[in-house]
Amino acid sequence: MRSSRVRATGVATLAILLATITGCSSQILRIYPMRKQQIVPVGKSVVLTCQAETPDPVLVTQPQWKDPKGFVINEAAPGTRPEIYTEAMPTKQSQLLYISSITHAMAGNYTCVATYTNMPLSASVVLDTFVAITWVNANENQFATKGRDFKIMCEVTAEPAPSVDWFKEGTSVVTSDRYVIHANGLLIKNVEESDDGTYTCRAVVIQTGELAERNIKLEVYTAPEMEEREPKVEIKEGESAAITCKARGKPPPTYTWIKANTRENLAMTSRYSVNENTGLLTIDRVEAGDYGKYICSAVNQAGQNETEIEVEVLVPPKIFELYNTTAAEKTDGRLECKATGRPAPRISFRKQSNSEPFLNGPNDDGRIIIETSSRQTGDQMQSTAVITISRLNRTDDGLYECFAENEGGQARKNGHLTVQFKPTFEHMSNVPIWSWNGQPVNISCIAESIPNATIKWKFHEYDLTESPHVKIYGSGPISYVTVIPVDRSLYGVYKCIATNTLGEAEHIIQLREAFPPGPVLQVKQETITATSVSFNILGPAEDMGPPTLAFTAQYKENGNFDWNLAMNRTWSVNSPYIVENLTPMYTYDFRFAAVNQVGAGSWGAPITVIMPRRSPPEQPKWREAISSESLIHGKFADRYELQWKIPAHNGEPIDMYEVSYCPVLKVSGEWRVASDSECIVEELRSYEAISYEVRGLHPDTRYRIQVRAHNVLGYSLPAQLYVQTALGVERSGFAPPQLMSSGTIVGVALAGVFMCLIVVDLLLFCFRRQGVVATLCGKRAKKHKEDEAKLGSLYGWRFPLPYCSTKPRAPPSPAPLPPPVKLVPTPTDEKEPLKDTGDDALKRNSSVEFDGRRVYATSGGTIIGKNSAV
Repeated sequence: MRSSRVRATGVATLAILLATITGCSSQILRIYPMRKQQIVPVGKSVVLTCQAETPDPVLVTQPQWKDPKGFVINEAAPGTRPEIYTEAMPTKQSQLLYISSITHAMAGNYTCVATYTNMPLSASVVLDTFVAITWVNANENQFATKGRDFKIMCEVTAEPAPSVDWFKEGTSVVTSDRYVIHANGLLIKNVEESDDGTYTCRAVVIQTGELAERNIKLEVYTAPEMEEREPKVEIKEGESAAITCKARGKPPPTYTWIKANTRENLAMTSRYSVNENTGLLTIDRVEAGDYGKYICSAVNQAGQNETEIEVEVLVPPKIFELYNTTAAEKTDGRLECKATGRPAPRISFRKQSNSEPFLNGPNDDGRIIIETSSRQTGDQMQSTAVITISRLNRTDDGLYECFAENEGGQARKNGHLTVQFKPTFEHMSNVPIWSWNGQPVNISCIAESIPNATIKWKFHEYDLTESPHVKIYGSGPISYVTVIPVDRSLYGVYKCIATNTLGEAEHIIQLREAFPPGPVLQVKQETITATSVSFNILGPAEDMGPPTLAFTAQYKENGNFDWNLAMNRTWSVNSPYIVENLTPMYTYDFRFAAVNQVGAGSWGAPITVIMPRRSPPEQPKWREAISSESLIHGKFADRYELQWKIPAHNGEPIDMYEVSYCPVLKVSGEWRVASDSECIVEELRSYEAISYEVRGLHPDTRYRIQVRAHNVLGYSLPAQLYVQTALGVERSGFAPPQLMSSGTIVGVALAGVFMCLIVVDLLLFCFRRQGVVATLCGKRAKKHKEDEAKLGSLYGWRFPLPYCSTKPRAPPSPAPLPPPVKLVPTPTDEKEPLKDTGDDALKRNSSVEFDGRRVYATSGGTIIGKNSAV
């Protein structure tokens, strides 16, 4: 083929020389492009144009194209597109040659021929072909696996043959220990992650000067690597659980979960769901059987990896057995508790009356023993605990709590251990029962025992039988006898006998005849003031009768000999025996009698008491028991609240209290006033005052505080205490200056504008009788008197008369003031004692509080309540 090309080139050159010699250069055919030899890549489309260049184009025949074999190339039939064809352009005396896709076989010498005035014209061109660089197997995205050999494929063809070299990220790659350049690609040994990147495959054809590059992105895949995690997971029964599985790999792996013992694919199992992209395993409504080993598998194009995870299902304990038991006293008792759960529940016992549980093993010197055990039952564990109590006593009876717990939760259940014992009357009292004047009484008997006891009665060691005056109710464990002692023979010893399977017990009850108490043995005058006297009373012996419930007293002036006109006081036993509201410097006679259930006893011998003269009040007493020398730590830094009791006034009413306080220091164990100039005295002019808050104290300072009562005769002795204030900050007596707020400023501005409007309106009224005031005055002038009467003279001054009328008006009458209000603090605990005078004192009950204790008294001496004198 090479020799044919040379020959065609020689013929074309010879034709040109002949045309030049003959002088016909002005009548020629010209082929475009104007190259005698054209090299075209195989597969490329080619168009050649043959055009006549003559002085008179009309004399030229239409040019024709001939292929290398000398055959005329025809024009394309309508509607067809052959591989090679011609197309005429008569207006330009041109003929176009079209080759749609040139091949090696189409290479050669192509000739264009025509005639001019019967003179032949000819021109030719040589078409030579070559194969361009072609990428046969060179994908732009290729994938390698870490740790393996991989060839980056770049297979290229061209004619003449090309030379190929490689670059990575612009850096030349040459053959080395890890890189080997092959004809069809670049081999990378033992691929690493650093090999990831863009590689350039460059092909060069030296003969044609053709250059082509192909960028190939290599992505290095890595097989999945499982991330470290805890090998054991705990989930709870009945809840939803999520178990994660994570692996590193490129591309990101997909996940599957398999249960090890059943080889189930959990993505296809009910209650399980698997996210294959994130590796999350979700279990809905966890069951106890879900425990075991699970396999998480991660897969990608580079490989596969898996990890094993142990799943522990936490099943909260359930106590399914704890029965009540019964055992006799001094024998052994036993309670057994069984519980299931996962893991095995830990069981302990606790008696409900105790806060701390028993320890596993021996307790109470080995008398109480706790034994535990556990075993597998299906999907769960069963634990058993037994509490054994030796030598039972009554205190062992009661509820025992079985407490089971594990990591899943807790469970509690109570079981009752009943300790049987023979009858006992340990809670029955031995107090005699009293009756008088044939009053019916109930003699009760309550036997404590397990099982319940039966009861029978004896009287004077004989079985008690019913009669019209004796009735028996109940045979156990509660029984009582109703006795109407119309005859003294029914008084005596009644015996209650209780019996059950474990033994017998008896209880003696005495029925005695009651009488009024004997005379009071001794009365001593204890404390006396100008208006009150307290006594110490020694009551009669109670061996032969019911206990004394109260003492009653009668008192009268010494010159009055009729006890029927005496005043009366009654006190409950052990209360303060005080008579108040007496007259100073008077002489009184007192007599006393004891009172029991039957009634009042005989009066004792009278005693005479001479009341002292009027004097200053008694010393106040603090409400709380406070030593006068002890130091009290206050709650506040700047104040302290005092509370005291109203003392006896000693004949003249208390008109005020004096409160004084001074800062003090303790020197050599004694309190001393720090500075007399800092002492402050305040007066409270109120009889009912029982509290006062001292203010303005200094923080962390010790004070001596005193309270004295005063009447017209002077001051009482002071009640004093020592107080240390709390730590704190001094408070200033002045408030910090405050700037006006924006709202205040706006209000002031509006007020100023309003005042200006009023002034302008008044000026209009005064000079021109116009404006709002003039209008109001015109409307109100006729009804001025009626409005004045309706509104009252108190409000007449609000509209100044000169602005609306020239008629003079009387000055308004002042509004009536409310009556003065007396501010008196209401005492919380104390009330003024009731005063008894004359006959009224003998007919009404009274309530007296003395020295912080309340005494109830009545003129009749009747007891209306326990520990109360009425």
